Amino acid sequence: MKRKHNETVNVNPGSVGLLFSAASLSAITARMGTSLPETHPQTLGAKKFAELVEEKTNGEIKVKVFGNAMLGNDVNMTSMLQAGTLDFTAPSTATLASLNQDFSIISLPFLFKSNEQADKVLDSKAGQDLLDTLNDKNLVGLQYWENGFRHITNSKRPINALEDMDGLKIRVMQNNLYIDLFNGLHANAVPMPVNELFTALETRTVDGQENPFTVINAQHFYEVQKYLSLTGHAYDAQVLLGSQKFFNKISDEQKQQVLDAAREATIYQRNIARSMNQELLQQLETKTKVNKLSSEEIIKMEDALQPVIKKYEAIISPSVISDFDQELKG
Repeated sequence: MKRKHNETVNVNPGSVGLLFSAASLSAITARMGTSLPETHPQTLGAKKFAELVEEKTNGEIKVKVFGNAMLGNDVNMTSMLQAGTLDFTAPSTATLASLNQDFSIISLPFLFKSNEQADKVLDSKAGQDLLDTLNDKNLVGLQYWENGFRHITNSKRPINALEDMDGLKIRVMQNNLYIDLFNGLHANAVPMPVNELFTALETRTVDGQENPFTVINAQHFYEVQKYLSLTGHAYDAQVLLGSQKFFNKISDEQKQQVLDAAREATIYQRNIARSMNQELLQQLETKTKVNKLSSEEIIKMEDALQPVIKKYEAIISPSVISDFDQELKG
């Protein structure tokens, strides 16, 4: 599915038809699962997507949203899409790296310098080509959503310098890049699902975690964490995914309507994620001790992570690296 990415929807339905066989159905109820709470932009975006799908299909397709990991975590739900037992979800690109290592490029430390730069790259042909690699995994990559820049909380000390990371047990996603990233900063990375994290922080099984402000707030991590250090060490994108089985049973017209809904929902989702992240930082400043690292310390972290970056650049397809580099420099 090739489409231009801008503020207006511009999708080629013919290419969708080439990928999926169609059998028109007049009344379909689809299911969508998200891993984060009702107040998080992921689930808010899912509800907007559901609303737009029903509106654009004149009620022919309705999407029921199950939030807060009711159907499982990102890994579980992505597998359900592949099996055709779930219709939509929005996992992190870090989760999708287990299906295609090229998705690791989006999580490389300090790759993006701003939200706008992330939009430019992910909405380009380079980003779309990466989504299209999911077609042979029984998945349809629709759009990139935003979780945001990731920052570190912990219960022991503020992180003002690279050395402050030494020995901290930091929960990370179940993703090799994030494990290597935090081990590369001399912390002890502990992978676990996000729905197990609050208890792990409360019982001090781990000292800290790293997430965007929206997740820190939605999961109430501030209740069991004392320090929030603004590292912005990685940008976290999510992918609005559809099941190929679902697309196989709808008409070309309905595919176009779903794609239109996906793009409009993406604009909404990104905007609400950004506005919430800005507002939530102010709130978190009243609930935790917040500190911002100096540019010199950020550079030290980047330098410490060069071996990790080089390791994953050797794994990622050269063409993907070249295409992303071109967009980053453009």
